[in-house]
Amino acid sequence: MTQDAISFKCPNCSGAIEFDILTQNFTCHYCGSAFSQEQIEEIYPTDETIEEFMKEKEVTEEQKLETERFEHRTYLHTCPGCGAEIITDNKDTASTFCHYCNSVISFSGQLSGKYKPDKIIPFKRTKEDAIEGFKLWCGKKFFVPKDFKSDRVLSEIKGIYVPFWLADCCVDGELIATGKNSTSVRHGDYRTTTTKEYHVVRKGSMIYRGVPADGSSRADDLLMENIEPFNYNELVDFSLSYLAGHTAEKYDIDKDMILPRISQRTTAAAEAAFKKTIRGYSSVITKSSNFRISHINWDYALLPLWFLSYKYKDKYYHFAMNGQTGKFAGELPLCKWKVFLVGALITLGILGFFGFIGLGGLLL
Repeated sequence: MTQDAISFKCPNCSGAIEFDILTQNFTCHYCGSAFSQEQIEEIYPTDETIEEFMKEKEVTEEQKLETERFEHRTYLHTCPGCGAEIITDNKDTASTFCHYCNSVISFSGQLSGKYKPDKIIPFKRTKEDAIEGFKLWCGKKFFVPKDFKSDRVLSEIKGIYVPFWLADCCVDGELIATGKNSTSVRHGDYRTTTTKEYHVVRKGSMIYRGVPADGSSRADDLLMENIEPFNYNELVDFSLSYLAGHTAEKYDIDKDMILPRISQRTTAAAEAAFKKTIRGYSSVITKSSNFRISHINWDYALLPLWFLSYKYKDKYYHFAMNGQTGKFAGELPLCKWKVFLVGALITLGILGFFGFIGLGGLLL
């Protein structure tokens, strides 16, 4: 399946330009030219122009058959920089690299229409920040495989814009509990305990803004939640030019499928907030609770993260760093022979200690 691709080239030397995280401008690493977002929009078509072009493109029956034939296999794209054919294994890829001319290529059709994001948070952390954060995260942990922290592995860290649904919503709730206070008084050999029970009711509503849930089936939900929060004050209107220098995906999980996750997160947070207001009791027992989500408004945004996948002993381990705040999370692999070695040394040490104690007893 072929798609129209856009490659952002420097108007001065035709070199590939990328979004510079430090300056928040677009830079050509060949001639050193720098361009603002406004200048890039003047040089290249706007998203609306791209969408109109895609609507007007005539699709032949032969092309439809080709699309069906490749739909569950591979996806072919043509690099506008050098003409090379680029193959992706995921139909939801919205941006990638050309390995021949190093151009960053954005697929206009992937992020048009209903797949066009409303907002984007540009990268604020560089690849060097991600590598340093990764090293700090691993620390000097002895049980981690040596290769896991090698330059070969670290070079595979990639900047990815992940599709997220952001929900604004209201949660109405009611919580009923029993609060208890006990006092004890001693009278000679006897102790009298008096327990008072109170009927506790909490009712109210809470407003939540920008509750996130990733819209990619390939992203690990727990990993994505562990690198939160993002600062939504830095959301800007989406433009394809921000993808220069990074890969991106469009969503393949619709917001209707995301709603249960949003509901679970917000209602759990609201119930915890209600419980915090119950004070002054020696114990509290929740009798019932009922929380409902309503008035949901959605935004579709691309959020930045640095991602590393590492295969060890037929299992994949994933590391992710928030590309805006630098918060990182993941699962460390354990080298089993190191664990066994340490365990064996500890066992030998214990046996040697008791053997020494036994020998001392015999000498006495």
